[in-house]
Amino acid sequence: MCSFAVLVVVLASSGSILEGAAAQETSSVQEGATLDVLYLSEACLGLEEGCEQIRPDHFIEYFGADWCEPCKVVDSDIDAINTTDAFVMRHHPSPLDISYNNDSNLRFNWMYRLLFLPSLIHNGEGLLTGISQAEDLGDVMSNSTTTFAGLDTVALNNTLLTWNSSVNGTVSVWRLGDVKHETENYTHQNMVIGAAHFNATSLQGNISQILEMNGTGLVVMLETDGERSLTVKSENPAAGLDLIDNEDGRVMSAIEQTSGARLAMATMVGLLVLLAPALVMWKNALKSTPMAASEQE
Repeated sequence: MCSFAVLVVVLASSGSILEGAAAQETSSVQEGATLDVLYLSEACLGLEEGCEQIRPDHFIEYFGADWCEPCKVVDSDIDAINTTDAFVMRHHPSPLDISYNNDSNLRFNWMYRLLFLPSLIHNGEGLLTGISQAEDLGDVMSNSTTTFAGLDTVALNNTLLTWNSSVNGTVSVWRLGDVKHETENYTHQNMVIGAAHFNATSLQGNISQILEMNGTGLVVMLETDGERSLTVKSENPAAGLDLIDNEDGRVMSAIEQTSGARLAMATMVGLLVLLAPALVMWKNALKSTPMAASEQE
C-alpha cells in the first residue's frame, strides 16, 4: 500500500511538472512583430521623377501556389482589391512551383507556422484561411487599427540601401516581380522573387544581388525577430490536411517544432521508468494478499 500511495502522489505531481515544463517552453519562445512596411516602386530604384515611397495601411501577404486549385479564386479576388491604402505581396512557398522562393517558404513554415494554401496574413497579425478568406479580408481591413512606423529616411544609393531606426530587429528587403502562372493565362503581380535580410541597427545593406533581378519594386520591412502569434480572422477557417505536399517537409517540420511536446513525452517516459519498481511491488502485493488470506483460513 505504501508503494501504491507513492505511485498516486508521483502521478498526481507529474501533471504539474509537465505543465511547468510547457509553461517554461512557451515563455522561452520570442514573439516577433511587423513594425513598418514601405513599398518602393521601380521608379524609386532608378531615382526617376515621380518616385513615392508608400507606407500602406493594409499590408497583405498572400501565400499561394500554381498547383493549388482554390488559389485561382483567391488570385482573382486579390487582384480585385482596388483600395489605395492596401498593398498585396505574393509568396510561392511550395517547392512544387517553378516560381518557388526559399525565403517565402521559411516565412510560411517558421515565422508564421502556416498549414494551408491559400492563406492571407493581414499586417503581420491576422490570419485568413478557408473558402471566404478574400471576402473576410474586407471586414478585417475596415476594422483594422494597425499603424506602421519605425523606418525613417529610407534611401537607395546605387546598390546600398540605407535607413534610420532605433529598433533591435531585422530589416527585410523583398524583391518583387510579375510572374506568369504556370498553366493559366494570367500573371501574378508583386510576387516575391528574391530577398535580403539585415540587422536593423546596421542602418544599411547592400542589395546588389536582388537588384539584378528583373523586377517591379521593393518592399522594405522592419520586424522584431521571433515567431508570430496570429489571430484567426476568417468566418469559416480552413480545417483538415495541409495543402502543401508532404515532400517539402511541412508536416514533419511542424512535429519537430513542438519541443514542448517532446519535453512532456520525455518527462512522462522518465517517470514511468522510475515508477517501474513500485508498480512491480504493488502488483506482487496484490497477488500475495489472497494467498495470505487463504492460509489463515
